[in-house]
Amino acid sequence: MNINLLENALEKNNVEEVERLITEISSHQHNEVVPVLIKHITLTEKPGIRNALAIALRDIGNEKMVSPLIDLINDPKTLGSRGTLLYALEPFNCTEHLETIVQQFLTGNFEVQAMAYQLLESMNGKVPADVLLKSLQKVKEQLNEIERQQELHTDVLDFLFNMNETY
Repeated sequence: MNINLLENALEKNNVEEVERLITEISSHQHNEVVPVLIKHITLTEKPGIRNALAIALRDIGNEKMVSPLIDLINDPKTLGSRGTLLYALEPFNCTEHLETIVQQFLTGNFEVQAMAYQLLESMNGKVPADVLLKSLQKVKEQLNEIERQQELHTDVLDFLFNMNETY
């Protein structure tokens, strides 16, 4: 696979051609193609291309992609399309990015929550005490909010049932 062809397809936002060329990347081209993939995954505004590049980087298995993916996950431009980015991180130890992953678990949609949960479950490194404490506090705050909302919803449900009895 010619890396110049891939870069050209990426610059033209040609999703189909990018996906086709990615499947042609051979193992001896990994070192050469990883910087190109990282460059374009951070630059593209197209979620389809970003996802294809994330999967390719995951399959290649190069640790250099972890920090750029974390940066993308924290970037507002990826809101609504972070599940695949989190999925791409699965083979790597992301313990040093605990805060980001917990934040995604607490605020993401179902897919993002599921992927963040899997990443949390697979962590096996040491986490600084202050980072762990912040993450624990965020989860506890979210649980408190859920309990508050559950009580409020129960009250509204009771109110609605009682409305039926008055008519």
